[in-house]
Amino acid sequence: MEKYPLDKISDMNFWKTANDIELYANQFYPTLFDARVAWYVDDNFSDNQCPSNLSRVAFIWNQYSIPSSGGGWSKGDWKPIRDCNYALVRIAMMNKTAEILRGEAEIRFFKTFFYFQKVKKFGDVPWLEADLQMNSEELYKPRDPRKYVMEKMLADIDFAIDNLPSTLSTDRLTKYAALALKAEICLYEGTFRKYHQFAGGENELLKQGAEACESIINSGLFSVWSTGNPDKDYFDLFVQYELKGNSEGIMIQRYITNKRMHNNVRQLGEPQGGLTKDFVNTYLCKDGLPISLSPLYKGDAKFMDEFENRDPRMKQSIYTPDRPYRIHDNGSVEYRKMPEYHTTTCFTGYKGTKGYSPYERDRIPSTSTTDDFIFRYGKLLITYAEIKAELGECTQEILDKTVNALRDRVAMPHLTVDVGFVDPNWPNWEIPISPLLNEIRRERRIETYYEGIRWDDLVRWKAGKLLENKLTILGARDPATGQYRILYPSFNERKWDDKLYLYPIPLEELVLNDNLTQNPGW
Repeated sequence: MEKYPLDKISDMNFWKTANDIELYANQFYPTLFDARVAWYVDDNFSDNQCPSNLSRVAFIWNQYSIPSSGGGWSKGDWKPIRDCNYALVRIAMMNKTAEILRGEAEIRFFKTFFYFQKVKKFGDVPWLEADLQMNSEELYKPRDPRKYVMEKMLADIDFAIDNLPSTLSTDRLTKYAALALKAEICLYEGTFRKYHQFAGGENELLKQGAEACESIINSGLFSVWSTGNPDKDYFDLFVQYELKGNSEGIMIQRYITNKRMHNNVRQLGEPQGGLTKDFVNTYLCKDGLPISLSPLYKGDAKFMDEFENRDPRMKQSIYTPDRPYRIHDNGSVEYRKMPEYHTTTCFTGYKGTKGYSPYERDRIPSTSTTDDFIFRYGKLLITYAEIKAELGECTQEILDKTVNALRDRVAMPHLTVDVGFVDPNWPNWEIPISPLLNEIRRERRIETYYEGIRWDDLVRWKAGKLLENKLTILGARDPATGQYRILYPSFNERKWDDKLYLYPIPLEELVLNDNLTQNPGW
């Protein structure tokens, strides 16, 4: 007589119902939910922010050695994809009711999500569908071309879009979350192919991305959140204790006292880094002009001068001495003198405040309950504007629905299709772009900082050379010396190398599988 374990998933006692698939899929949700601090850390790998410890970003300084093992290619790194395939093989043998298809759609969504991270990091990767065993031949297959992998990913995410529910949910995937992921994938891959002159098909990808955005926009379920207070709304959006029902929440993560809490606010309060001078200079003035052209710009001789007459998002994104730093339980309020230079709390003099709640209860380790966005409507609007600009189809009507809807929240002047100016401090994109696309990229940087996308943007635009700009490793002007804070005195410049657009394959993996090839330049 055979007995099967009661405390483990077994093919004989599982894979019977849609509920079984849902229970299995639960293991993947934390990969979406636990991203908030990771997103903040991601800005260290960009021109937005610098960490106090240079070793944390050795990669973008071209000080990264090919690892012997691990490096994003280990058994553990591939396990989520293997787990998805394990489920899909078994779901294929189930009776395909609507409920079963919904469960399969969740698994295919997560498989797409995991493969997206792999393609962004390594380019070509092996596409796997079998339930792998120790002796499976697929373990030793070569990498598949990224174009092929992308085709398979898009087929999976389209399946998810077709079979996930269109009813909004606070705790499960929906059609709109899948559409948002597809939009991100299509923008990334479409522009990567365009600017890296790779593989072709970029316009078709961008068109699919636009259609995904339009499906969300035209649903009428979402809008830019605002209470009508341009001096507070952007900051308040990211420190809410209840995002259920928030008009920008395509997908959210809720936190509840004593059930699910986080440590993110405390970590944001001690970031061991700070925003860069280059990022600060990106903010427009209140007249809609860059600091290089606006008569409203007050200069930076004094710390607070920099914030005068600027896009209201600036003061809602960077800590100033007039903003409460900590609100104690007894009602007393603590402020900090700025600029501050401290390896733990503010390395550059510019301290980011996005997502940082000043309330004392949120600074107690692992007890904060401020909610998070996983897919945010405001971010999707910027994605749509950029896609349409890349396609040469961005009209004033589209700008008004996207960029200008976000600007309305903070009472900034509207962007027009003719822009009306060319910034003398135009970033060194290397590849020519229009003034309109330049301003949409600026808007994307400002609206979505600390949302984990700046490094991806630099990679897909083939804009790594922006990291050579000295302002990306300078901080605020020091009142004691009148000089800008030099962040790394022993490393006063960095040189970009195009090999950094992809990570290397670890050495041991090349030995274990001689069908694998190394990425260019490594």
